[in-house]
Amino acid sequence: MSDFTMDQILDALDRRHQRATYGAVAAVLDRPPRTLMQGRERDQRHSWVVSRANGEPTGYQPAQLHPALRERAEVLDNKEALTQWLKSAVQ
Repeated sequence: MSDFTMDQILDALDRRHQRATYGAVAAVLDRPPRTLMQGRERDQRHSWVVSRANGEPTGYQPAQLHPALRERAEVLDNKEALTQWLKSAVQ
């Protein structure tokens, strides 16, 4: 069981303007990456979860992307990096 919920992760990513890959978020939550965003809106808050291939969320229109999405070059792309980052970001 994860120490974090999807909403905690999304809130932290949004608050700190940080991208993380579908795979990293899925690994932290112990869920398959392909089902991670099912039932969730395609909006700016959710756009911080991105593809490892291009650093962009899959299937989003430009208006659905957070304006600061590319503010940081770094993308958290594995469970360990995201977990470490979350420990300091989630309060």
